[in-house]
Amino acid sequence: MIACLLVTSSLMISTVQGVANGLPLPVPQLKDAHGNTTPKTIDVFWTDAPSIIGKLESVIYEIEVYNPGQKEAVHRASVEKRPNLTVTHDWHWTSPLPLECLSHSVRLRVRHKNNVSDWTDRRNVSGSGSDHSKLALYPVDDVGLAGSKKKFCCVVPEGKTVPNFTYKDVQSMNYTHVSQTYIFEVALEQSDTGGEHVSCKEKDGANTAMVFVGYSPEVHNFTCETRNLRHLECSWTQGRDENLKGPIRGTKYTLNERSCGTDRSLHKCSIEISPNQGEVAWTLTAENKINKTSFTYTADPRHRVYLESPQRLQASEINSRNASLQWEQWPDANLVALPMRCQAKKNSEREVREDDTGVGLISMTLRELHPYTTYSVQVRCASNEHFWKWGDWSKEITFETKEDIPQAVDVWMTVDSNNRSLVVWKKLVPEQSHGKFMKYELSWNGSVPLRLEPTYHCYSMSTDRVKRITITAMNSVGYSQPSTIISPSQARDVETTRVNGGNGGVELAWAPVPGASCGYVVDWYPVGSQDKCDIQWIKIPAGRTNTTINSGLKNGVIYTFSLYACTTHAPELLKRWEGYRRELAPDQKLNFQVQQEGMDVVLTWDEIPLEHRRGFIQNYTINYSTSSYNNMGQQKIFLGSKERMKRFSNLRAETYNFQMSAFTSAGEGPPRVIQFTPMPQTHQTIIRSIISLGFVFIIAVVFSILCYRKRTWLKEMLYPDIPGPQLDYPTSKEIRDFQLLAIPAENVDNFLTCELDAEDGVISAPATPVTDSDCLPNYIFPDHNIGSSSLSSPNLVLDNPTYNLLVAFPVSPCATPVTTMAATGGYSPQGSPAFCPLPPCSESYQALEDAC
Repeated sequence: MIACLLVTSSLMISTVQGVANGLPLPVPQLKDAHGNTTPKTIDVFWTDAPSIIGKLESVIYEIEVYNPGQKEAVHRASVEKRPNLTVTHDWHWTSPLPLECLSHSVRLRVRHKNNVSDWTDRRNVSGSGSDHSKLALYPVDDVGLAGSKKKFCCVVPEGKTVPNFTYKDVQSMNYTHVSQTYIFEVALEQSDTGGEHVSCKEKDGANTAMVFVGYSPEVHNFTCETRNLRHLECSWTQGRDENLKGPIRGTKYTLNERSCGTDRSLHKCSIEISPNQGEVAWTLTAENKINKTSFTYTADPRHRVYLESPQRLQASEINSRNASLQWEQWPDANLVALPMRCQAKKNSEREVREDDTGVGLISMTLRELHPYTTYSVQVRCASNEHFWKWGDWSKEITFETKEDIPQAVDVWMTVDSNNRSLVVWKKLVPEQSHGKFMKYELSWNGSVPLRLEPTYHCYSMSTDRVKRITITAMNSVGYSQPSTIISPSQARDVETTRVNGGNGGVELAWAPVPGASCGYVVDWYPVGSQDKCDIQWIKIPAGRTNTTINSGLKNGVIYTFSLYACTTHAPELLKRWEGYRRELAPDQKLNFQVQQEGMDVVLTWDEIPLEHRRGFIQNYTINYSTSSYNNMGQQKIFLGSKERMKRFSNLRAETYNFQMSAFTSAGEGPPRVIQFTPMPQTHQTIIRSIISLGFVFIIAVVFSILCYRKRTWLKEMLYPDIPGPQLDYPTSKEIRDFQLLAIPAENVDNFLTCELDAEDGVISAPATPVTDSDCLPNYIFPDHNIGSSSLSSPNLVLDNPTYNLLVAFPVSPCATPVTTMAATGGYSPQGSPAFCPLPPCSESYQALEDAC
């Protein structure tokens, strides 16, 4: 016995010394290696060599996995273990291939620093590999992550050719060949149908399987709350659809490792809790065939109270202004002692009013209600200890408050253009009449009240009669408080300015007035309205100098806004505005005319009626062009809003299209088009010529008539009657008194004998001409008014007393034939020289006297 102990101790000492000196470590004992087709794992079990137990604190085991016929390991792993004689170590590995595709074997060894043991013998993994006598496809009906790559294998009988592998009807030619197994790798794509077929075919047969492609489970908005402090209800929303359906492949949920039931679509899970357990962590696990995820929520249940709706709600103690609400006591004892606050919602209004608080609250009071009004009410409650959220609304109930006296009437007064006072007031709506409304009573200056039906809201009367107006409203309960207004002072001239509105209304602003002790009043009405009662107003408190008007305003309608100062006496008009809430484009065509004035074309137009302008007219636009556009494109002219006429000069005799429209700030109104052809200029010239000739003809006719009627006077003024010619010849004695002038014979021609008839005043010539031989000494009778010395020519000058003209008788040779008046039988014009042929020069003066 002692010898055995000595041998054993010596062996142990030698082993420890061997380990310390770097000698090989003892080989571990491989106990088992088996495979699990689901989920494709290989489990390896071994124990430590007894010789290292207690000698080394930790060692590393190296493990290798092989496929048949391969010298290189398909997988290597290292795990650290603490040696223990009573412990069986284990290691697990998930194969990328189904274990049925190939058989596997494993081996291991132990390492400590630089010391390493020998490898164990390879041990075949039970459960791996398959029967190679027939065609097989693996895996069968498996699940994969969308977007990942997955391996499939086709196992064919020995001696068979390469099989055909298809996924989603697409054949794959990329494969790895190990013995009788062909490995294919494909990229998985999500399918709308949930599963896709994979197939493996060879000459003698085929095998088909399904693959389901999906995603890992996703959870959002994971929260937990309690309704009664006894059960905790957790809820969440599902993220992306995993695309995996059914009880096997679908996602399974557990809360704190407790199953959440079979209906996974509810996304809710409930567990029992203690009301005073304090802060607790709740873990939700979502798991499917692809992955498993966990989410944790931590809170105190008393901080997560979400109350149920109050039950059997009813109204009691109803009067005109208040009402009480009551509901059934809370069903759980834990809630009876919970501090609460409750609120009510009336008539489905958006805003709710917090009302009463208390422990285990079962009633509340509604205040500030309107008389004679029907209310629909709902109630909800929440924890007032640690507010989390409001509970559910109760069922709606309906009740009606009692009647009360009417509200005071809002009254106003204006003076129209006919100097009549118009009293207007706002009709009382049901919330203001407070009961069954009956009538209005209107009085002025202390007169007997005038009773008016509820449909009335204005009354017109003479301004001279009105000083103070009082109006009251009456219902079945009684009269309202009287409303009084003093007649405003006569409107003075104030400047009206334009104001531009917008979508929010018309904004008005003014300077403060010291005398406005009770504020201001702004009234407005549509310009041109036929309804004299169509007037509205608002009252503005003192100290405020701006407002926005948007009540009752229509787009495209012009309004007059008047500002009054509210004083201790009559309201005083301060300012006026005119404007639109929002301008629109005109809706009526412009009425314009085209006419020709001489050589010009003139366009004239009227204003658009006020109700059709729908905005302030900013300008007018005229587009004109010829109908053919041959020589002129379209011309555009902009005119101001005050213009009413446009003249066009020097237009050709063509047909023109005149298009005209009006503009406001909102845009252009409908255009109106007129065609016009100016008359040619030749026509104008002809017309002007005809008019001028006609004018001259009229003047000539009038002148002729006047001349005809004044012909005697005109004759006397312009051409009087001319008397017949008469010659007064000198007597014999006067002739003798004349100085005879001797004319040299060589300068005197023969003269015809002149026979003077004193009575007839006619000069006659002798019957026979006088020859040169018969010439007498020649003499001439000078003018008795002219001296002999002044005579410069041999002429006979006789005095014609009738005309006071000089008659000269030129001297010509006697041989010159002379045509006498007797011979011509005519009259010689006055002023022509008369030739008097003289007797022969040999005759005496007596002969000359006798002859003459």
